[in-house]
Parts: sequence; structure tokens; C-alpha cells
Amino acid sequence: MRRSVERYCNAALPLLRLPQWSVKIAADIPADDSWADIEVSTNLWLATIRISDDFFRQEPELQRRIVAHELLHIHNAPLERLIQSLDGVLGSQAYEMLDHLWDAEGERIAEALSFVVAERLPLPKFRNDAK
Repeated sequence: MRRSVERYCNAALPLLRLPQWSVKIAADIPADDSWADIEVSTNLWLATIRISDDFFRQEPELQRRIVAHELLHIHNAPLERLIQSLDGVLGSQAYEMLDHLWDAEGERIAEALSFVVAERLPLPKFRNDAK
């Protein structure tokens, strides 16, 4: 099923205006209790998504929105790299505040836009009904 998620994500990239990117689905799962997370390469047009086993138990509408949310992080990655480059330049308190604010607001941006973007994507068909 992870392979079908990978194909779905790569098919969605042109719709998100990310045609030069490719997505790989990792074999491991997210470190926390999230359905998915993404790591965007700094020097390649590649993003790696980790998906929890619980992701496959969700309704297709939610799976679609989760995928949209993760793919939107690709657009935010340059800002994240900019903020990370300020580590050591700003004082530690200022950097920690900025980093924490970006983490929260970057997630909020991806989550808000995921509702709009998901509507442009087809419903996925990789649900596991074994609950």
C-alpha cells in the first residue's frame, strides 16, 4: 500500500505546481503519533514522507487531506531553511522563539491550505479496512 501512496503523491505534484519534485515513501513510520510527516531535501528535488499504519485506517477524504498537508510543506521548505540558517546568528532566545513560532505557523499554514488543495486531488483508494 505504501507504493500506491507514493504513486498518488507523485501524480499530485503537478497539481500543486511542484512538477520537478518527486516523493518517496519511507519504510519507517513517523516518530510521534502523527499520521504522516515529511522531510524535504535541501539539495535534491526529493521529499520523503513517513506514514503511520493508522493512516491506512482513515477515510479516503482524510487520507487525501493528509497527503495534501504533507505536500504543502514542500512549498514552505525554503522558509524553514532560511529560519534554520539563523541559528547561531540570532541570540539563542530569539532563535528559539522564531523557530517555535515557525513550527506552529508552518503547520497551521499547511493545515489550512490542505482543505482547499485536497479538493483538487482525486480520492485515494489505498484504505485498509482491517480496523
